[in-house]
Amino acid sequence: MMLAAYYRGRVSVDLEKIRGSMAAVGLSFKTVLNMLPKSIETACHNGPDSCTISGPLEDVSQFVADLKTKGIFAKEVPCSNIAYHSKYISHMGPPLLQYMNEIIPHPKPRTKKWLSTSVPKIDWNKDQAKFCSAEYHTNNLLNSVLFEETFSLLPKNSLTIEVAPHGLLGAILKRSMPSGVHIPLTNRGNQNNAAFFLSALGKIYLNGVLVPVANLYERIQFPVSRTTPSVSSLIRWDHSEDWFVTKYENMKTKSSGERVFSVNLASDNEEFLSGHIIDGKILVPATCYLQYVWETFSLMYHGPSYMDVPVEFEDIRFMRATSMPVNGKVELTVMIHYGTGHFEITELGSSVVTGIIRETEKPSIPEVYNYQSNSKFPMIAKKDFYKELKLRGYHYNGAFQAVHLARSDGLFGQVQWNYNWVTFMDAMLQIQILGTDSRNLLLPTKIRKLKINGVHHFDLMTKMDPENRVFDVYVDPMYDRIIAGGIEIVGLHASLVQRRRPPGIPVLEEYVFLPFSSSSILSLRNAARVCVQIAIENNPTLKLKLVEVGTDGINLMLTEFIEAIQDLPVITGEYTLLTSQNLEDIAGVHIENNSLSTQTNCHIVLLGGYEEDELQNKITSAHSVLVDNGYIVLRQKSIKNVSCKISEHFRIITRIPIDKTEENVVLLQKISKKLAVQPILVKVSQYDKAFDWISDLQTAITTKAPVVVYSFNEVLNGLIGLVNCLRKEPDGNLIRCFFIDDDCAPDFDLSHPFYSTQYSLGLAFNIYRNGFWGSYRHLQLLKNDEPSERLDHIYGNVIQRGDLSSLQWIKGPLESKNCQIKIAFSSLNFRDVMLATGRLAVELYGSSRIDQNCVLGFEYSGINMLTGRRIMSMVVKGGVASYVQEPSKLIWDIPDHWSLQEAATVPVVYITVYYAFFMATDIRKGKSILIHAGTGGIGLAAIRVALAYNLEVFTTCSTAQKKEFLLNTFPKLKGSHIGNSRDTSFELMVQRETNGKGVDFVLNSLSEEKLLASLRCLGKSGHFLEIGKFDMASDNKIGLGCFLKEITFHAVLADSLLVAPEEDIWHLKALIDLDISKGIIQPLPVKVFPAHEIEQAFRHLVGGKHIGKVVIQVREQPHDPSTLPVRVLSQVYFKPNLTYVIPGGLGGFGMELSDWMALRGARKLLLSSSRGITKDYQLFRIALWKTYGCEVAVSTADIASKKGCAQLLSEATGMGPVGGIFNLAVALKDNIFPNQNVNQFLECFAPKAIATKNLDDLSRIYCPELEHFVVFSSVSCGRGNAGQSNYGMANSVMERIIEHRNRDGFPGKAIQWGAVGEVGLVADMAEDKIDMEIGGTLQQRISSCIQELDHLLSADASIVSSMVVAEKRTVRTGHESVIDAVMNIMGIRDLKSVSLGTTLSEMGMDSLMAVEIKQTLERDFELVLTPQDLRLLTFQKLQEFIDAKEKENTDDKKIIFASDNKLLGMELLIRNLGDEANCDQVIIPLKTSAAPSKQNLQPNIFIPGLEGTAGGAWYKLGSSLQSRASVLQLHQFAHLENLKDVAQQSFDQVKPILKQTEPFYIIGYSFGTFIALQLAELLENSGFRGHIMLLDGAPHFLKRLTNLHLGEKFSDNDLYDLLFSSIVNHIFPEESKESISAVFHQVDCLSEKMSLFMEYVEKQNIYSKKYSSTMVKAMFNRVKMAASFDLDGIAKIKSPITLVRPAEASLQDIDEDYCISLLTSGAVTLKVIEGNHTTMLDNPALSQIIDDFDPVLLEDKHFEEYIRNDKPVSVV
Repeated sequence: MMLAAYYRGRVSVDLEKIRGSMAAVGLSFKTVLNMLPKSIETACHNGPDSCTISGPLEDVSQFVADLKTKGIFAKEVPCSNIAYHSKYISHMGPPLLQYMNEIIPHPKPRTKKWLSTSVPKIDWNKDQAKFCSAEYHTNNLLNSVLFEETFSLLPKNSLTIEVAPHGLLGAILKRSMPSGVHIPLTNRGNQNNAAFFLSALGKIYLNGVLVPVANLYERIQFPVSRTTPSVSSLIRWDHSEDWFVTKYENMKTKSSGERVFSVNLASDNEEFLSGHIIDGKILVPATCYLQYVWETFSLMYHGPSYMDVPVEFEDIRFMRATSMPVNGKVELTVMIHYGTGHFEITELGSSVVTGIIRETEKPSIPEVYNYQSNSKFPMIAKKDFYKELKLRGYHYNGAFQAVHLARSDGLFGQVQWNYNWVTFMDAMLQIQILGTDSRNLLLPTKIRKLKINGVHHFDLMTKMDPENRVFDVYVDPMYDRIIAGGIEIVGLHASLVQRRRPPGIPVLEEYVFLPFSSSSILSLRNAARVCVQIAIENNPTLKLKLVEVGTDGINLMLTEFIEAIQDLPVITGEYTLLTSQNLEDIAGVHIENNSLSTQTNCHIVLLGGYEEDELQNKITSAHSVLVDNGYIVLRQKSIKNVSCKISEHFRIITRIPIDKTEENVVLLQKISKKLAVQPILVKVSQYDKAFDWISDLQTAITTKAPVVVYSFNEVLNGLIGLVNCLRKEPDGNLIRCFFIDDDCAPDFDLSHPFYSTQYSLGLAFNIYRNGFWGSYRHLQLLKNDEPSERLDHIYGNVIQRGDLSSLQWIKGPLESKNCQIKIAFSSLNFRDVMLATGRLAVELYGSSRIDQNCVLGFEYSGINMLTGRRIMSMVVKGGVASYVQEPSKLIWDIPDHWSLQEAATVPVVYITVYYAFFMATDIRKGKSILIHAGTGGIGLAAIRVALAYNLEVFTTCSTAQKKEFLLNTFPKLKGSHIGNSRDTSFELMVQRETNGKGVDFVLNSLSEEKLLASLRCLGKSGHFLEIGKFDMASDNKIGLGCFLKEITFHAVLADSLLVAPEEDIWHLKALIDLDISKGIIQPLPVKVFPAHEIEQAFRHLVGGKHIGKVVIQVREQPHDPSTLPVRVLSQVYFKPNLTYVIPGGLGGFGMELSDWMALRGARKLLLSSSRGITKDYQLFRIALWKTYGCEVAVSTADIASKKGCAQLLSEATGMGPVGGIFNLAVALKDNIFPNQNVNQFLECFAPKAIATKNLDDLSRIYCPELEHFVVFSSVSCGRGNAGQSNYGMANSVMERIIEHRNRDGFPGKAIQWGAVGEVGLVADMAEDKIDMEIGGTLQQRISSCIQELDHLLSADASIVSSMVVAEKRTVRTGHESVIDAVMNIMGIRDLKSVSLGTTLSEMGMDSLMAVEIKQTLERDFELVLTPQDLRLLTFQKLQEFIDAKEKENTDDKKIIFASDNKLLGMELLIRNLGDEANCDQVIIPLKTSAAPSKQNLQPNIFIPGLEGTAGGAWYKLGSSLQSRASVLQLHQFAHLENLKDVAQQSFDQVKPILKQTEPFYIIGYSFGTFIALQLAELLENSGFRGHIMLLDGAPHFLKRLTNLHLGEKFSDNDLYDLLFSSIVNHIFPEESKESISAVFHQVDCLSEKMSLFMEYVEKQNIYSKKYSSTMVKAMFNRVKMAASFDLDGIAKIKSPITLVRPAEASLQDIDEDYCISLLTSGAVTLKVIEGNHTTMLDNPALSQIIDDFDPVLLEDKHFEEYIRNDKPVSVV
């Protein structure tokens, strides 16, 4: 057969033929036959919907293109341009026949089992078809292939085995025989075909065919000799691996309707659930519960094949979410009732899900009824879809990112099918989320009906491309359905869930110039910040030691300094308080009674409270305990004599007067004796457009001499940001800044006393402005929360829904001059409480977020400013406010004898009562009524009206006092007619008093079982008037039996009257006007709260202790123009008639800013972007804003040019006057300064400094109505960041422009943002690592950024800042502890006033309080309690909970990624110096956790980093691996200077331990990646194949990192200095790195440098001199190899490469995959793990990733998956 194949190939090559082509077509050959041109023939009949055609190249290509235009699948297939199986190769027949006759001289008959695909069945009995002959094989090549006709002869469940060089027929066979099994024996793409062949034999065996395996081995002649060793003693049972075994128990039907599912994320079956992350917590998906019910139901009746059982769920209710621990398990109990199908899922005895399941006897195919194919909303891709969901709190990951495509209106999408019902159905629900215009978190709480037709679903799936199984999902809002495949979801209802607060609290600051001799009075807190910032700026350190002495324990400075340090990234502190006072403990402070002289190495000493005569001694004592250049902070009332008290060892840096005191803070610096070295001066000028100063400064820095960088009277110079960044880089401590901004200053000359005196202070920053030397400082940005009378529109609302403590007044969007109504009193109703606590969703007011603000309050009294008349009214929303824009239809003039306070109690209650009594029904036709909650507002009004209309009244209340009040208020009311509203005992009272007849009417506001009892109180033909919403919103059920009494049920929703027909409103108003005149309608008792007590007013209403109404007094007198004094949260609003220009508006932050502006009133937005719209997500958001009425335009004008800016503003003016410019544009070109160039600076400057200057100049002329000119700067500018000198300088220019605008009276604001999460540049780099720490800061969630914008934009300062400092704040805002939070909700002011053992229920906690407490505990303290736990909760138990949680966090959580130091350059590469003990071995085995069965396999090869030897990190990593592993040590090759030589030597060592039959696996780390890639090339050339894993290394990455740190032109001396200082600093971390570097730099000769190095080596006993010397030389050679590596000469390898890189990137200006796609023709995979270049090796996730890509373990895993997929018998 092989010769036959050979000769077929030979004639194909040897003979001349036309250029032909073949193509696969998605039609049967019979169909396509009538469509084919004459020149094309059918070559293969593949199946009923597939064939292959053959013919001339041009004709086939044209025909394929024609088919595609008709929507018919067609694709050309590789055929070496030979038109096989067609007339065009007929001339190949004779030569092939001649060859075949030579190799088949004696034809043999074909067996009956030989089904021919080259001869039609009708010709099988002809002589020429009966034999395996030369003629038969020649015919096979020339004629069509008849697969379709032959496959029809096979049984549909056949096992087919393909014997061929490559399995080609799989797809054809699966379509022809979907229930059959097809097994190919080889696969040309497989790296190990021997293993593939053996696994194929295994599959054949598992499908019931006995394979004679013995034939694979040499035949053994028995008997064997007596010396043959026995193997039986060597065989042991191997229990190290799990195997899937089918048991009868699993396959049979289970009669029990109860099963327990143990959900464990560590198990293979449930591991995928870890991707269902909602708001940072892993929750059991709603669809997972339903699959468990489906499986259980199937087992009850049919066995485990649940997918074949069509089912229908009804009335599914999700009672609560179930959180899953990462380690541990959750047990869910599923119970299904036989017969009824009612099911319940419980966890720990608490109900989780309920519903009904039944089998569908005749399952229908889901149909799409109302699909709108046309939409103004675009389709968005998977990445953008999950970006939007992430912003809403859905952090889906892994298998739960199954949505392939979705239309942004949420009505259509596509979901990938991965044989997982849970993720598929969850993805269907995800698509509907997109259709909700909300950034809130919604979880499913109810599904009316869910139908699953598994058989139909699989039928659809089998017709899809196996490589791309995607189902269309249709969301039909008209019929409330979601449909995909065989699944139909009807009546999905989702409820709002409170989101957790993001980690950390933003540090908000203003960035201001402060003179050193400050006349500015600061708070003590800000004075502490100034002192700390000056100390850190001039003496960079990561840990400050502070000591305070001389305090009386009351006026502590230390606590303010701790606060200041906590607000700084990375910086930590060690705090000591020396006092003789007996003080209570202070968190984080060591208190002792000792003298200052006992302390050492202090950075700052705080002296306060000393008399002048003691001060001299204390200052002298401090000198000896301070480090060089350390500081003393004095706190003195008089500073006149401070100068004379200071010895020559100190100098005064700054003086700061403290507000509200007569004190001053004075900062003194210890003078250290240093050699005075003449500095190099470099002038940086804003007028130097060629940036010539860059090369001057680079040259100056390389001299290692002090450098003074200065600018002179250039207002817009970005020098400050530049130097901030430079000082964070190597040798940055040598750079100082002089920024002169005063026309009176003399010309800059360091020899001038004016400058030399300042220079002698040794300060990093010296800024001269307005006649004073000073520097820029970050001061705390305080909110102006002083109560004040307000003339503008303000409204009351909760900042955090569900948290009543966040209730406050907020600046509103209305212009008071445009409002008709001035509110005097706002009345509160129960609905306001429901909205504030989150039990009613604000979405009630509209599907758009625009309608969801200012929703509290829907009745008030006040003044109509047009008529001057007193009015009372009911409104849709916004009644808790100072103004209402226009009156509603439901408005009345107030009778003269009523006050406005009284009138505020009337509208809602009487409108509700009259609507119920006279419009829903007519109480005049009855005799008796039951009115619940008689002392509430509606209850009192209803009783008054009912008695006036002569009805016998029954009522309920909750306490004896309220009962007494009712009897006193209504003398006609009988005491026997008043029942209890807290239980159902009132039912007995009504039946008793009516002799069992019941009442004619019930006005009900009670819920659940009390509602049902109220229904039973109705008599024959009674009317039930329901004014409560809880049961209706919860869809609670009532039985129909009570309707046999001919009763009626009326839902009374009074707010619907606001949109009722005019005649209904006038009818109601006439009734109320009449009864006001009759005196029937009277105001209710009222409890008044002044406006500033808005929270207390709500809590009073929640407590249910009030009688009548609760009212908020907004104004002292009704006609007062201003409100009562209140604290108001400032908010920024935008005018709809103005245009807002946003450069960078299409970026991540830009889109969110535009969204916020649209919600705040902006209706004309011009987004500027050089590239224009590039993503569907941008189209989606723009389409959404247009539904708000926004006009949105996009400009691509080049804002880096003045012409482009003019064009931009011209386009904006065409839309309307320009009201705001927000510059968010950015271009990052990061590089350490020695490697920066002019182009990189220009690219950074273009969108920031240059564009802002252009916009500033032009806006002053063309934008007279401009209100906002905002630029987004960065903390890189304000605090500095290595590698971003160009970015820092560009931002600094923008900040100077803003200051200049403000001085000229123009609007301007610069905001320094820290790392922003979820959207933007940092978010893209951090991917899913939302809580990742970056340089001591956390990513500030975009929702937090937007929330803080109001405060930042409203501040007076020109430059403000916002960032979240990592691990600096753990306490909840507003509450010191969980105890305080609960006390605040309960209204308890003093814990001593209550018993700690009393339950919260007994203390008066009602359902609304319970909701708020539960949400607060879960959201802010991650304490999840069941409703039962909550009811039994006491303060004592609460404290026990917290103590246990704190212990768990302390004991179990080990932060392995926290780093006090941000490593740069060589420190990143020098992780350690390895293990000297084993350095001489080239191959050193690691102890791994490999199973015994893996011990005979070849090891994986690890290649370490720059040190080239194994160490503790590798031993630890090896212990977690599941395969054998060895480290290739490079110490023996230390002398080699060429990378290829090292690789060749390594190859000679590695080759003997590898086998060509097994794939190699090489893992290179850092520098070791060079060797790994070279070694792989050598192995491939020798016939090996395998896989490469690179751990944070690759040629492009390492070369760039090396040059970034050393510069591209470094000398050998530079490199040796760097290595010596880095290694010494590594061994002796307490040494100052700068001082070590200087020591080595002063020595020129290498031998002297080495001798100096050996002096350090002698001081330690870890490494020998010889080893240390060899290590330095080896590292020297390896760094030079990296720096000189030729990137253009890289030869591509074939092996696939996996790159594992840390989340904390060492380089930013490089491709995400480090350019490794240029290194291989194989697959490239990228994985990101927590940590940096150094700490990533300690991450436990690394060993798992290494195992995941291990070729040996991968083959085992594929085999397990095959078993799992082909034999689905896994049952829990």
